[in-house]
Amino acid sequence: MKSLDEFLPYVLTDVPGCSDEVALSAIISSAIEFCERSMVLQTTHDPVNIVAGRTDYDLEPPTGMIICKVMKAWYMGRKLEPCAPDDMDDVSPYNPAVASSGSSPTHYIQKDPRTITVWRAPQSDGPKALTLRVALKPSRLATSVDDVLFEDWADVIASGAKASLMIIPGKPFSAPQMGAINQGAFNSGINRALTRGYKGYTRANLSVRMRRL
Repeated sequence: MKSLDEFLPYVLTDVPGCSDEVALSAIISSAIEFCERSMVLQTTHDPVNIVAGRTDYDLEPPTGMIICKVMKAWYMGRKLEPCAPDDMDDVSPYNPAVASSGSSPTHYIQKDPRTITVWRAPQSDGPKALTLRVALKPSRLATSVDDVLFEDWADVIASGAKASLMIIPGKPFSAPQMGAINQGAFNSGINRALTRGYKGYTRANLSVRMRRL
C-alpha cells in the first residue's frame, strides 16, 4: 500500500498555497472516481459460503476498500449471468419469504456496493460455493491506496486532483483553464485504464460477443 502523502509532490507544485489537508482530500476523491470509472483495481473475493434458501450475501472487501462492482460470479464453478435490478421480474430476490423455483442459482444481482443477491435461491448449503471477481475503490477515509494506483497512475490521479482544486474560485491556485487541461488528462488516463481494467495485461482485442437467445 502507498500512503496518500506520496501523491502530494505530483499535486502541490501546480497549486501554490494549497494546504496538504485540502490536497489530500482532492487526491482521495480523484482516486475514488478513477477506480469507479476505470474498474482497473480488481481482485478475487474470498469464497462465499452458500446457505440453502438464502439469496443475499455480504461482500467483504479488503480493509480501506469498497467494492464498487461485481465483475463476474460463479456458483459451484458455473458462471452466473448478471441481472440488473430493474430487469428482475421475480419478487423472491426482494422478498425472501416468497420462494423461487429451481434447484440452484443461475443469475446474480448487485443491489448495492455491500451485498450480492443470487437467483434462484439455492436449495442446499454450499461451502465456499460462490466465487466472485470484484472491482474495488478506496474508501473515503482511506489514508493509503493500492500500490498500482501510485506506480502506474499517479500522474493521472494527480491530474484529477489538480482539476478539482483549480476550479475552486478565489484561491491562490485558482486556474480554470489549467483545470480544464488537467481534467482532459484525467479523462484520457481513465480511458487507458478502462482498457486495462477489462483486458488485464493480455493482448487480446476487445470485441462484442453475440449471445445466442
